[in-house]
Amino acid sequence: MLFNSLAFLLFLPIVFALYWSLRSLRWQNSLIIAASFFFYGWWDWRFLLLMIATCVVNYYIGNEIYKRGRRSKGRKGKRHPGYAWLLTAILINIGILGVFKYFNFFADNLAALFSLLHINADLPTLRLILPIGISFYTFQLTAYVVDIYRGQLQPASNLRHFLSFVCFFPQLVAGPIERGANLLPQFAQARNFKYDDAVDGMRLFLWGLMKKMLIADNCAPVADYAFANYQGLGSADLVVGLLAFTVQVYCDFSGYSDMAIGTARLFGIRLSTNFNHPFFATTIREFWRRWHMTLMSWLRDYVYFPLGGSRCSAVRHYFNVFVLYMLSGLWHGPNWSFIAWGTWNGFFNVITKKPAQHMPSWLSWFITIMVFILSQVFFRNPTVGDGFRYFGRMFSMEGGLATTVSRMPLLYIVLLFTIEWLTRNYAHPFQFADRGIWRLQGVRYTIYIILFLACLLFGGQQVQFIYFQF
Repeated sequence: MLFNSLAFLLFLPIVFALYWSLRSLRWQNSLIIAASFFFYGWWDWRFLLLMIATCVVNYYIGNEIYKRGRRSKGRKGKRHPGYAWLLTAILINIGILGVFKYFNFFADNLAALFSLLHINADLPTLRLILPIGISFYTFQLTAYVVDIYRGQLQPASNLRHFLSFVCFFPQLVAGPIERGANLLPQFAQARNFKYDDAVDGMRLFLWGLMKKMLIADNCAPVADYAFANYQGLGSADLVVGLLAFTVQVYCDFSGYSDMAIGTARLFGIRLSTNFNHPFFATTIREFWRRWHMTLMSWLRDYVYFPLGGSRCSAVRHYFNVFVLYMLSGLWHGPNWSFIAWGTWNGFFNVITKKPAQHMPSWLSWFITIMVFILSQVFFRNPTVGDGFRYFGRMFSMEGGLATTVSRMPLLYIVLLFTIEWLTRNYAHPFQFADRGIWRLQGVRYTIYIILFLACLLFGGQQVQFIYFQF
């Protein structure tokens, strides 16, 4: 069920009305679970059963880890007695994700390696559909058991609270990737309707809807055409196509995050921020602290720091950085082009770190944005070879400045970043200053209505959210 679909626009008010008619925390959480199961099962009920089974297993393993940790409290110099349970949970979670998402990738590449060695290996492949959102809820479940093992989190008080935390429908299929420390306590305490939270949530949902329908979906045809036909287009066309895709992927994913956070706010739940004006970052490191923030913080806490982080030799530190970014690429999909995308960002993170300290801020900003935009050539193309050929064609200067594709994405870029620049110090756009005509409720609501109608009238052809495939 898409946020920008008629089905969701019917689903949300019904769940909202039922939710706030219930006074009991127990029944509110039960409704959240039922609504989340319906929302997720809308795509395929078989994947719903997989998700529920995985949740139940992790819930009971988390409890076992906690119990064994309490019994051994005070013992020093011994491994946590719940280590075997933690390892079991990780193997189950990563194993399920690996089978559905990466099995064929590794089987195909292993067969190719054997072929280079002149070994005939007929390895099996699986015809499996990737369950939607599996990368997101797998990371959420893994963080839950690891945090309990580390003593940083107490397990959910009951299965109802746990399922509410993992399956909460606004963030279930495309994040933000939540931690138990943030979300579990919210489902364990009474929630009362607050008008200001509801208005804030609807405003944020509208901003995300506008980014998705007005900008991302209108940039999509230009990007699709340029990348599908790059071999016959001129350099200017490919530049416009690349800019269109960069804006599309940002507005598509950050728009989803805004709608998810806004929807959660309607139910009295506060989700983590996932984007924080990344295109205003002045270093690559800062950029990735502002883009898909919950994924990068997850990889930092559960991969980068355990590897040693920056508290090691320079060579080991650079290795850790490359692992971090390569895994971020692999997380997006079983494709070498995603790994190349991650490696590209890791490489420039390393080589620009010290020079950026001695550059004017505007130059460091320009380099940061160019590195990210150019990385999208690998992110969008199906193979690394296509990526290099796209680069070659784009920098060939063939065709001059003439374009055959629409230049409308350039207008969307100006519109988007003007709004983001003017509202960069606010929690989110449309949070109008409490002065002048903006104090009049009628003025603000007129703007909201106009923007909503603009989404309906001028939104592009409906395109599934890009991050649903991850």
